[in-house]
Amino acid sequence: MTRRKRVVIIWSAAIVLLAIGTIEQVRADPTAFGPVTIMDISEGDRLAHTLCINCHVVDGRSPVVRTDRVPSFPWIAQQPGLTPEYVMGWLATSHERMKDYTLTRDEIRQLTAYIFSMRKQ
Repeated sequence: MTRRKRVVIIWSAAIVLLAIGTIEQVRADPTAFGPVTIMDISEGDRLAHTLCINCHVVDGRSPVVRTDRVPSFPWIAQQPGLTPEYVMGWLATSHERMKDYTLTRDEIRQLTAYIFSMRKQ
């Protein structure tokens, strides 16, 4: 095995372990992100319309279906069994198809609050 392959494997493993650790931290203490307020939802709306709108439909005013299969925020909010903790863990890690914005804990909480504010009861 070449040195380059070993380095790639080590970095890949480190990234996976970091992602798992972040998700587990959120599961262990979802309140570490603080309680959700109306201001969080409002700020999440602003962040979504600033950072996410280039790829996602971020509100109910836009078409729900996109041709590139990127899920809309209203669609995400309606997924059965989806929890805020899962979404916060997802937003706390980087993903192949998503830009890596390196969101703060507050931004993650705000975006999650905004997405879940679209959930129909």
